[in-house]
Amino acid sequence: MKTLFSLDALMTDLLDYARQELQKSGKSHIEVETNHYSETGTYWLDADRNRLRQIFIILIDDAIKYNDKGFMVFGYFARRKNIIDFFVDDTRYTNTNRRNDDDLSIARGLLKKTGSQLIEQRQFFVGSSFSFAVRGFTKLVENENLNPTCEE
Repeated sequence: MKTLFSLDALMTDLLDYARQELQKSGKSHIEVETNHYSETGTYWLDADRNRLRQIFIILIDDAIKYNDKGFMVFGYFARRKNIIDFFVDDTRYTNTNRRNDDDLSIARGLLKKTGSQLIEQRQFFVGSSFSFAVRGFTKLVENENLNPTCEE
């Protein structure tokens, strides 16, 4: 269901999730951070927050599962009007090839419903990068506590 939400708040929620999952899996030595590129405030997006969170969780879980050391970074940037680009990158210092793409297939299916697609780049012993774009009304707000109205 579409709702207006703060992307920075979602990134904070996902960062907490990633840290907890790293701890549970015994991989707390892997560094995790979030990057978001809004220079003057926070972006609010009118989109399905739960679906977006679910896609990120699939990609974060994948990065944790196939990463033995190094780091993971995820976030967003807004380069185009009403389109936000999202990404999940990891160093994936492992020689383990991905055998099961079921979870990524779920993410691809969810993205397809939004009119987007998962772009994947992998290099063994270097890392993986997943990115996708979400179209929706965006509003840059200088005060995080301000709840903007959805007007174009």
